[in-house]
Amino acid sequence: MDKLRENAPAQDDKTLIAGIDSQDVETSGNLVGQCFKNRYLIESHIGSGGMSDIYKAKDLHFESAGITEPYVAIKVLLPQYSSTPEAKQVLVREARKTQQLSHPNIIRVYDVDSDGEHHFLVMEWLDGESLDQVIKRSRPLGINFSGVIKIITQISSALEYTHKQGIVHTDLKPSNIILTRQGQIKVFDFGVAKALQLNFDKYAVQNHQNTSPLSGFTPAYASLEQLEGQDGCAADDVFAFSCIVYELLSSKHPYQRLAANQVDLSKIELKKPKNINWLLWPVLKKGLALHKQDRAPSVDSIARRLASSKLPLISATAAAIAVIILGGVFYQSQQNQLSTLNQLVAVSAQQQQKLTDYQQLSAQQLLSQFSQMTDISPLTKHGLLALKQPQVMAVLARQIEQVPRIGKGHYRNFAEINKILATGSQLYPDSATLAKMQGEVDRNQQSVLDALSDRLNVLLAQGRYTEMGDNDIAVILNDMQMVQTGYSFVPDDAAFSLYQSRFEQALSNHDIKTIAELNSVGELLFVHHQQAQALLDHGQRMTVAVKAINSYTQAVSQGVDQPYPYAAAEVYYLETFNELSAQLDEVATPKELHAFDGVVTDLATNLPQDFQPLLKLEKRVAATYLRFANIYMEKQYFKTARDLIARGNELFERLDGV
Repeated sequence: MDKLRENAPAQDDKTLIAGIDSQDVETSGNLVGQCFKNRYLIESHIGSGGMSDIYKAKDLHFESAGITEPYVAIKVLLPQYSSTPEAKQVLVREARKTQQLSHPNIIRVYDVDSDGEHHFLVMEWLDGESLDQVIKRSRPLGINFSGVIKIITQISSALEYTHKQGIVHTDLKPSNIILTRQGQIKVFDFGVAKALQLNFDKYAVQNHQNTSPLSGFTPAYASLEQLEGQDGCAADDVFAFSCIVYELLSSKHPYQRLAANQVDLSKIELKKPKNINWLLWPVLKKGLALHKQDRAPSVDSIARRLASSKLPLISATAAAIAVIILGGVFYQSQQNQLSTLNQLVAVSAQQQQKLTDYQQLSAQQLLSQFSQMTDISPLTKHGLLALKQPQVMAVLARQIEQVPRIGKGHYRNFAEINKILATGSQLYPDSATLAKMQGEVDRNQQSVLDALSDRLNVLLAQGRYTEMGDNDIAVILNDMQMVQTGYSFVPDDAAFSLYQSRFEQALSNHDIKTIAELNSVGELLFVHHQQAQALLDHGQRMTVAVKAINSYTQAVSQGVDQPYPYAAAEVYYLETFNELSAQLDEVATPKELHAFDGVVTDLATNLPQDFQPLLKLEKRVAATYLRFANIYMEKQYFKTARDLIARGNELFERLDGV
């Protein structure tokens, strides 16, 4: 991924893209250093679009809340649009439309507001690059198929969601899609182009009739129906989505960037990208159909077939090819084996009849009865298998295709598929067709596991431990087990370091709710990590300690005489006293020592006088007073030294009485 470059222009209103190569655009004035609404501090200018400047800003509220990356992107209307009601409304429409869409692959809009003459939109800040940059980097070979699948399944998920909400993007194109450093896709600019009709496609062949900046869509990705002025529908997004898939695979536009109403199919032939096989090419080609009635019914139907439904097509086709090839190869062999079989069963008319009956069995019947064929010789049985091999392969392929999907239909049942292939391998151990089918199944299974692992790695890298739905960590781990029984996901050291940091912070803050959540995550993911067990044990002890202290506090408040839970308190205050001990080591002046003494005194009001961690700390404080007194006595600061001695002796006298 390209190194991020701030202050680079952002053509086509590529909001929130932190690294974009584009031509310089004259801006209306630099707002760096200004603070909108006493909250958004403008730090740097990213670039400019058709109607706005884009800035990176620090959200001071986020920063004060302790968020480590408190950055947002600010889209500010250019001055020439600030007084235009339509331009102001476009920000409002963009915010409302995007805020209706809550999906992990759709950009989040936080706010739309004004500050004086400045009208602006606040969105999440994304560290990544747009797909047009990804496509440029992949030239001339395009991206491999497995890499494309990881991208388009996320785009498809976002579009299917918006279509169910009754929203059509209308201007889907690579520059409106961001790929983050974590591998996550974000789609944005929903409905904005249509709202104000200011988009201009730098990719399309320029034509005054359909590449006007007032067209409201990007001609190179617009469907024929859009170009003819028909109302927008999901089929428009299907066409644009398919164009993007084609570009990712080949780094080229399927129709040479011509608008759909300029394409002459008698002169321009759709060429299969090298990174997709012939069996899946018809799936993508159907999405690229110029006329809506010929086009694939939905984005999801294309993505699912490309990502998960390769096996039935490949298996059935491989079986059909095997029938053709084996028909010729085995013709002479069949004749020879028939002769051999006839000789072997010539001993009696009864055995001849048995052989004839077995030869009449269908491939399905042969598979079900093969193990029970004990009345003929092994050689005869294998001769029957050789005669029926093409038909048996076709049956195995159909069985694989008919295996029900699992996990609410999301995944192929690889365990059942492998059982079918194992049965075939027992009958035909040297079959190249079966080996090819097994290899395809293994690759498909691994690609699913890789996709789930990628999603889980992103969640762990961002510390998103408590999300629900598709991002529920327990659900993802369960899905991995459905895809491959016994699969073990091993988080990397960086994931554990973040987890450890969050856990230690929760312990320091006595945040029992977070500790409980982190304990659950740790039991799922980090239980085998060398340093995790100590954290988990401490978390369990902390939970028990809090319950004991709460029980004591409640009893005392009700007037019930109750012994103080010393052991529980030592667990509860362990992090507190460790931090205070470290702070005492840093005290360098009498003023700092007096301030620290005050903190310890305040803490002591909530603890028994004989609480050992407190006694130990107070003795260190007293000793520090006397040590400072000696230092200041040598400097002949006698008054300061006397005060230090007095406080040190006071502490020692009180502690001696405990």
